[in-house]
Amino acid sequence: DYLKWVEDDLAKLQTVMISLKVAKGDNSGEVKAIFEIAHDVKGQGGSFGYQLMTEIGGHLCRFLESIESANPAEIGVIEVHIDALRLVIANKMKGDGGKAGDSLYKGLEMVVAKVSG
Repeated sequence: DYLKWVEDDLAKLQTVMISLKVAKGDNSGEVKAIFEIAHDVKGQGGSFGYQLMTEIGGHLCRFLESIESANPAEIGVIEVHIDALRLVIANKMKGDGGKAGDSLYKGLEMVVAKVSG
């Protein structure tokens, strides 16, 4: 069952996110762990009718590939992506999520652009 599986991954993301927020110094291990979970989410979403999960997961992966460890602004970007993934599942936004999905994805692009310069 995809929804059960993805809820488990979202819980893992949340746990690692908490560790990332409190990490002192090098947090590259947490960044890598989030990448791996997001990559799994990206790979499965579209197969189960949740294309927006694939798109957001892919967007997060591309962002994480551009950093080794995360500064506070980058941690904020990661958190917004995780919140977006949770929102998609909570609202059962199948497919591309329609207008709401488009707005959500464009908002993520703007957040990344702001932090990335």
